Amino acid sequence: MKPSKLLITLLALGVFASLAFGQRRNQIEFYGGAAFPLSPETFKDYTKVGLSGNAQYVLFPSPRLGITFNVGYEAFSTDDEKFTDALSTEFTGQTASYWVGQGFGISPSATVKSNLLRVGAGVRPYLTDPEANTQFFLLGQVNFNLIKNDFSAKEIPYQYDAINEQLFFLTFNDEDYEKDVEENDDNVVGIGAGAGVEIPAGSSFNIVLQGLFNILFTADESTSFVGVTAGVVF
Repeated sequence: MKPSKLLITLLALGVFASLAFGQRRNQIEFYGGAAFPLSPETFKDYTKVGLSGNAQYVLFPSPRLGITFNVGYEAFSTDDEKFTDALSTEFTGQTASYWVGQGFGISPSATVKSNLLRVGAGVRPYLTDPEANTQFFLLGQVNFNLIKNDFSAKEIPYQYDAINEQLFFLTFNDEDYEKDVEENDDNVVGIGAGAGVEIPAGSSFNIVLQGLFNILFTADESTSFVGVTAGVVF
C-alpha cells in the first residue's frame, strides 16, 4: 500500500474507533528537543546533534490505546572542520588543516545542511492503567519523509603539484560533489519506534517526555537517528 493510502486508512480507522468506542479525551501535543545521528557512518561521523520539533494529535479508540497523527521536523548540519578535513583527505591524502599549516594562506570550509519534514501516523499502547497519574506508553509510527540537502563549500584542496609547489582548489560553485549531494534529496518512507512518559502538570495540560528511534529507507543506505523530545499535552 502506498504511504498516502496507508495514512488515510489509519486516519479513517482512528476517527471511526474514537467515535464508536472512545472513553478518553483526544489530545493535542507539541514537542521540542534534539536529534542524534546514528547511521550511516558518514552521517554519524560528520553531523552535529540536530534540532527536532513535533506536533501530534492523538485519538483514543480505547483508554489503553492511542492512534497518533504527527508532523515532525529535523534540522541537521555537519561539523564543518571534520567534514572539510574529510573532503581534503579524499582528494589530496592530507587534511585541510595540514595545508593551512603549510602556509598556503587558505581558510577552507565545507558544510551540508539537511532538513527533514515528516508526516505520519501510528499507534500508542499504554502500559499503565488509565487512572494512574503518570502514564507510560510505547509508540510505533509510519512516516513519509521529505528530505532537502544543501551543500556549500569554498577552497577545498584537490591536487598538490609538488614540483611547482602549487595547491589547486575546488570551489564547488558548479562541481560534481554539489550535484551528488543535491541528488540525495529524496521523499522516502520511514518507520519510528519508541517510548515515553506523560506526567500531570496542571488542570489543563500534562508534560510528556519521549524518545523515538527513526529509520528512513533512503536509496543507497538506510538513515537513522534518535529524537529525544519534551513537550506539553492539551
